[in-house]
Amino acid sequence: METRYLDKVKDNMAIRIWSEKMQQEKDDSLTEGYMSELWDFIHISVTQNNLQ
Repeated sequence: METRYLDKVKDNMAIRIWSEKMQQEKDDSLTEGYMSELWDFIHISVTQNNLQ
C-alpha cells in the first residue's frame, strides 16, 4: 500500500510541474498564495485519511 501511495505522490508532483510550466508559457500562472493554500489542503486530506 505504501508503494501505491508513493507512486501517486510522484505522479501528482509530475502533473503539478507540468501544469505550472504550461501556465507560465501561457502567462496564466496561479498566485503563490493560492498554491500554498492548496498544498495545505492536500496535506490535511492525506493525514486525515491515514495515508501518511
